[in-house]
Amino acid sequence: MPPICLSDWSVDMKDPNLFSIRVLSPVHIGCDEVYEPMSFVIDENAGRLISFDPQTFIRGLGEGDKRNFSEICRKGTLESLLELYKFMRGRNVPGHAVNICPGLVDDYRRTLRLSVTDGRKIQQELNNFSIARTAFNLYTQLPYLPGSAIKGAFRTAYLDRQSQSRSGAAGRQVDGGPTRVSGREAKELEKTLLDGGSFETDPFRMLKISDFIPAGPVKTRVVYAVNEKKVPSKFKARGPYQILEVIEPGAVFVGTIGIIEPEKTAGIKNPLRRETLFDSVAGFYTREKRREDDELREIDVSPIDGHLAGMLALARIGRHSGAESVTIEGHRRIRIMKGKGERPGTSDHATTFWLASDASKSYAKTQLRPFGWVVIGDADALRIDLPAEQPSVESLTEADMAKDQAPQPVLEPQTMAAIPAPEQSALVKLLDELRIIAGTDAGRIGTVIQKIEKLESHADRAAAATAVRDKIGPKAFKKHKRKEYIEGLIATGTEVV
Repeated sequence: MPPICLSDWSVDMKDPNLFSIRVLSPVHIGCDEVYEPMSFVIDENAGRLISFDPQTFIRGLGEGDKRNFSEICRKGTLESLLELYKFMRGRNVPGHAVNICPGLVDDYRRTLRLSVTDGRKIQQELNNFSIARTAFNLYTQLPYLPGSAIKGAFRTAYLDRQSQSRSGAAGRQVDGGPTRVSGREAKELEKTLLDGGSFETDPFRMLKISDFIPAGPVKTRVVYAVNEKKVPSKFKARGPYQILEVIEPGAVFVGTIGIIEPEKTAGIKNPLRRETLFDSVAGFYTREKRREDDELREIDVSPIDGHLAGMLALARIGRHSGAESVTIEGHRRIRIMKGKGERPGTSDHATTFWLASDASKSYAKTQLRPFGWVVIGDADALRIDLPAEQPSVESLTEADMAKDQAPQPVLEPQTMAAIPAPEQSALVKLLDELRIIAGTDAGRIGTVIQKIEKLESHADRAAAATAVRDKIGPKAFKKHKRKEYIEGLIATGTEVV
């Protein structure tokens, strides 16, 4: 399932497999796309980010501005990046607009006040302004919910139900505590719960979930993800803040969820049934929300309203959904980072939250919100319909084709060279950045380590951490101040929790 939606499918509102999903709290589903600092401007008065096409931006410059722009680009230094940022400030550039939180405007202004002589600080601050996009339709720029994300949530809930209903399953709790489940044991657990765990016998191959598309106005917003301890302490949580585009609460999406009856020779002993599947989802996520609500109240954060109002089930999707919501009760082994000089531990519960915030620091906890909560229902439960005024993908494509066929100004070779190549994945870009850094450059390596946390998957973070360890070298790594943290990232990438 591609992270960027290219499909042009339409929905039949009478389809019995048609369902709706209403967003209850900020949702971010990563797609390896970012708003790069050099391809957006911030409208400080309106509180919006305008993402633009660099080619369009360059074409819109006057002759004098083009000369200034070229002179800055020609420098090729860290300091010149800040000059470019200041050059673009306040310009009226056509593009895709996204609402942003007030804290981002404040941080943007603070970055522009940096001295052009402090290259290290400039790089650190501009790196922080790489904003992860939520999954979106390439033609309309509207967000959507990938079917793969929804199916993953269903699978976790179903496996949890199977685990609770079977006695003697692998990895059961012993003496009141969770067993230490290795990667191999985790695979064995899944085989036990899914009658063999192979593709042929996996009942989930009969579950077909489409991408869910907007069923009306949908707003996204750029917010901070901040790390807070579940138990108040004089020491702050260690996770550095992240900047994410999220789908705002109230958005409604529609799509299909269907279960195909397996063929007699499929080898699936216990086929999925709609009632059982939705009962699993409702039971698992309702239980997890009650647990989280209690924990949030302990740190003065108000839980979100999860009232179903005739809907079928609560669910949780996307990034920062919480370790407990993506693992099976009784089989959890969640890595817990400890203090400096201490080895990471494991637990059956997480010790911190990731919460949506309007500021990177100095925020009121009462304003924080958990990520990822949605509610699923039959499409007619909300009496929704796709808006007639919503442009079709076909019409957009025709408009784009007409635009492409119009005469375009010829760009000078120097200008064309300044246009970036197609976007690489976040991991590849980080590895490329690391490749040109000397192993003894502690400052720049430290910046890379900070950026590892922003990678989407455990595997990517482990790969980046391994590259950092190799760059530092065996002898220096033994004494490195972030040794435990890097080793923890590497280990996490090879485990199944």
